[in-house]
Amino acid sequence: MMKKILMMAILCLVFTTSGFAQFKRSAFNHVGLNAGVGTEGISIGVAAPISNFVELEAGVDILPKFLSISDKANITTDASIIVQGQTVRIPDSKVDIDADFSRTAFHAKANIYPFGGNSKFFVAAGFAFGGAKLAKLSGHSDKLAQFISKYPEYSDEILKNVGAELSDYNIKFDKNGDINADLRCNSFRPYLGLGFGRVVPKNRLGFRWEIGCQYMGKLKIYQNGSEVDVRKALNDSMGEDGGDIADIVDKIQFYPVLKLHIVGRIL
Repeated sequence: MMKKILMMAILCLVFTTSGFAQFKRSAFNHVGLNAGVGTEGISIGVAAPISNFVELEAGVDILPKFLSISDKANITTDASIIVQGQTVRIPDSKVDIDADFSRTAFHAKANIYPFGGNSKFFVAAGFAFGGAKLAKLSGHSDKLAQFISKYPEYSDEILKNVGAELSDYNIKFDKNGDINADLRCNSFRPYLGLGFGRVVPKNRLGFRWEIGCQYMGKLKIYQNGSEVDVRKALNDSMGEDGGDIADIVDKIQFYPVLKLHIVGRIL
């Protein structure tokens, strides 16, 4: 009886050891899927190992449409136009402005595990591309559009003296009475990070976290398709305080990344 128990224990040990030994990471011999959330939105990716030290990953990051803010702004004007010798005042009104932060970007990176084996600490290097518009502003004024259509030959003069007052910043309209502005960064953004957890886990399911940053480059503001001189626009709107804000904007060149992932292995 004791011999049978001893034999069963030895067999269990052998099979357990061989089961552990069977899991090896070599070039593309496994495939992993991952899904998570973080500062880049909802992330979905696919990954494969190169060795015990390196895993490759590619995926998409989506900030959904519901990340938007709406506000009502005053249309500021204190001007008139001269039409056939008569003074016509540009009407005051309000405009609904929507701020939309949704965007879609793609990423590719290498996760490097310096301790090899089944260690989980990693450093990551790669890039993100797409999703250059960090924020988009839009709005429309029927009252202003009707006024411009009534005096089309004076449209440039009207638009020069009209703007939507958002905080201390003045946003310009186009000839259709629309506001279209956006904040942009580089489309291609190098990335460095570190974290804990395998993107192709040894078990079927796992968890990992990651922190890092993307280099965005200098932020740019566009209005109606044309780049705006941020410093000049802020100085015109806010005086000396505008220059201080412009200095801060110039220094914001890195986008913080925090991700929490559920990872799975399908092969």
